[in-house]
Amino acid sequence: MFDLMKENPRRAALVLLPVALVALAYLLYTVHLTLNENSGHVGALLDDTWIHVRFADKIAHGDGLSYNGTTLTAGATSPLWVLILAAIYAVTNPPLMTQVDIAIALSAIWHILSVLAITGFGWWLTRRKWVGIIAGLFTALTGRYLWMSLAGMETTAFATLCIMALWSHLHDVRSGHAFNWATGLWAGLATLARPEAYLLAVLIGLDGFLFISFLEKASPRATLQKIKSAWRGLLAYLLLAGSYPLVCMLIDGHPLPNTFRAKSFLGKEWPKLPHDFFWTPLKDQGWLLVTLAIIGTGWLIWQARRREGFGLAYPLWPIAFVLGVLFLGSQRYWINHGRYVSPAIPFHALAAALGILALVQILQNDRLRVLHLPQKFTQMGLPALLALIVAGMVFERGFYNADQVANDVGQLRKMHVAAGYWFKDHTTPNQMIALNDVGAIVHISDRRVLDLEGLVSPEVIDATRNTEHKTCPYDLELARLMLKEPPALIGVFPWFYPCLTSWPGALQPFTVFAISGPTVIAGGEMVVYWPVWENWPILVVAPDDALPIHAHFQDGVELLSYRAEKTAEGLKVTLWWQAHDQPKADYHIFVHLVGADGSQISQHDSQPQNDQFHMTWWRSGDIIRDEHIIPLTDTSILNQADLSLRIGVYRYPEGTRLLRTDAQPDHSDFSQIPLVLNQKIFG
Repeated sequence: MFDLMKENPRRAALVLLPVALVALAYLLYTVHLTLNENSGHVGALLDDTWIHVRFADKIAHGDGLSYNGTTLTAGATSPLWVLILAAIYAVTNPPLMTQVDIAIALSAIWHILSVLAITGFGWWLTRRKWVGIIAGLFTALTGRYLWMSLAGMETTAFATLCIMALWSHLHDVRSGHAFNWATGLWAGLATLARPEAYLLAVLIGLDGFLFISFLEKASPRATLQKIKSAWRGLLAYLLLAGSYPLVCMLIDGHPLPNTFRAKSFLGKEWPKLPHDFFWTPLKDQGWLLVTLAIIGTGWLIWQARRREGFGLAYPLWPIAFVLGVLFLGSQRYWINHGRYVSPAIPFHALAAALGILALVQILQNDRLRVLHLPQKFTQMGLPALLALIVAGMVFERGFYNADQVANDVGQLRKMHVAAGYWFKDHTTPNQMIALNDVGAIVHISDRRVLDLEGLVSPEVIDATRNTEHKTCPYDLELARLMLKEPPALIGVFPWFYPCLTSWPGALQPFTVFAISGPTVIAGGEMVVYWPVWENWPILVVAPDDALPIHAHFQDGVELLSYRAEKTAEGLKVTLWWQAHDQPKADYHIFVHLVGADGSQISQHDSQPQNDQFHMTWWRSGDIIRDEHIIPLTDTSILNQADLSLRIGVYRYPEGTRLLRTDAQPDHSDFSQIPLVLNQKIFG
């Protein structure tokens, strides 16, 4: 792999050093800008960085792969990144904020390594220094990739390891091997960095064992022998890539980490191709680089067909990777500044450099000599001109990311970091909190958390699996989970949970952390709420002072008890229902006030909780508090003797009532009970 560099180390330094210096200079400028705009502070751009840091800190202190106390959870999407950080923390024992700084410095180092890797790979692949230099330059100048390099995330490490895995694979192809131990090692490490590298390993395997064998017209026996000879690489890959799925299975019963399961929506969101596929490259690097990358990819595939030692794994990988991200969930394409697809940036850069090479070779074709282009122009002038134009476009399009880094650091400090210290001051160590962003707040406050997104609380994923995010059924599943171990405070972006945060009286706002301007944070306003459990949509038990009824209806519906109170508007009747099954329809409830002679005085009909809590949302075990106001123009009528209530359930609009299922019901399709006013209040 490194034969060109070993032959002439000085020449290698002249090739690699300039692009590394460009990357370093851009990084240092951005860090300087960030320090100036944030009172001398750097910091994480994403709350996810803090999640990695907390996992690493827990491992460094001997608590294993845990987040809440010492409870193990498979919540780390990048175990390799967490282990690298944990090793550094175990040796240095850094303070909390320095832990984040270490993660940022590490991702910046991997950024420079990825620039060096794509430069070296391009040089080795084509035996042309300028191809590698151009690829490295395009990568270093891409603003979004710069942004990721200062995020403290695994993105740049993952990109570097993917480059090395493909480089090693093509070295195998050119040396007549398939999946050598080094390829297995690089691919295994890439898979530990991000689970998307399973796809990379599949592409490398198909390329090495099938496509190359097909080109060589190898017999089935020869192909089988090639597979057998690859046992070292396969073993290395399986030991590395297979270790974490096994750990996840042992901890949570699933082969993939919670974070990957929680943020993947395979089959639920379909991208708008080709717009979604090209949107980020066009925005980051411009139409010229994209055009050159398409030409370069076609040139690679053509070279692979000619058995030139290129294979199909490299040209297919960035395409398959981006498509894979899109089909796992379109929102993963743009969320967090496009971090899920940014590992493809170095490969796009190299494809564009190869596109320039392809144009040079086309112009040198005998058929185009009639153009009388000077040889120096086609060999040197054209590549240099195109490289300068594209580099300028890339830099101009992405330069705003330097300001974006400074802005995002400040916003995360203003919201999440500040909220972390606030929770630490306003809760006790034994209290639990519920959040939808669990990184900085949890690590700073060191409080147990119910992660409402499921990243470190797998029970959330299991509970909400069959519901749609940002709907009442989804929010109600979260409400049920919070009833099992009630959190002291709930901090969320309200628009994430529109049903729960707007439920009358369920949440009392306590404080707000707000930011303004462009942001990569999911919301500009995080609200911390007191949960008011007596107004919660679902209850654990009915109150002891309510009058018991215990009337059973079809569809697993039971009327447990009631309370009646006189109000200015009339009669307020509070019912407590219990579900013993999931009702099959959104039934309505009728509550009739009946006189001593059996005549109906007034009534109120609605779905439970004033039409808010549809009965198809009920689940077995739920206890639902349901208020009805029976309107009365003259409340003195409530002083009459022998008043009663008729309560039942019916299908709207047909009016068909649910039948009673008690052994000896007082009525077949409703329950009639004497009206007893709440004497504690209105005696």
